[in-house]
Amino acid sequence: MRFFILLVLFSFFTGIKAQNMTISSKLNSEEVLREAKTGHFQWVFPENTTAENLEKLAKYYKANFTYTFNDASKLVDVYPVIDSEDTRRVMLRFLGANQVSGIKVGNETLELWIFYEKFMKIKG
Repeated sequence: MRFFILLVLFSFFTGIKAQNMTISSKLNSEEVLREAKTGHFQWVFPENTTAENLEKLAKYYKANFTYTFNDASKLVDVYPVIDSEDTRRVMLRFLGANQVSGIKVGNETLELWIFYEKFMKIKG
């Protein structure tokens, strides 16, 4: 019985970890900061990302942002409808809904909340 419980727990936690992914930015830190001033963000998603998968979740956020998706490069460009703290947090929620746990900028991989604080949060 203990073995069974351990097996179930192992499978559960392995499944959770497998669902989390890291995406990347084609831009360096300075470029991300420059684009962030306009509310525009770019992320490169993994090879298995499809337009259909993104649209399933993005349709809930159309009041907050629009996006384009390049299937060949897997590049997602996100633009706010109205740039605000709330809109940027919704963009972050979209990433979380897509099982994104980190964003690589240059050689540094940042957790979502750190990426938000460093690049997405509107500063005075």
